[in-house]
Amino acid sequence: MGLHEYCGRTEYSIIRFTFKVTADIKEKMMQNKLLHKDDIVQYLHRQMDRYFKKFNMKPALLQTYKNEVLNSVMFKLKVSRI
Repeated sequence: MGLHEYCGRTEYSIIRFTFKVTADIKEKMMQNKLLHKDDIVQYLHRQMDRYFKKFNMKPALLQTYKNEVLNSVMFKLKVSRI
């Protein structure tokens, strides 16, 4: 049983998005395109808004997913800088 079978399509897709956007932000940081935390957060919000448009879910659930993605990405970026 794979991860996509265990957690479902939506959750698996969100997990893949989280890893993809984290790698994208790390790459932009290496290129000095994103320098400050505010820039990173603003970029991340734009990417999340664009990504979550395709989902048809209740606003409370949508906000929960967005918060989890934001927390996960920011944690991964903080850990990777140590």
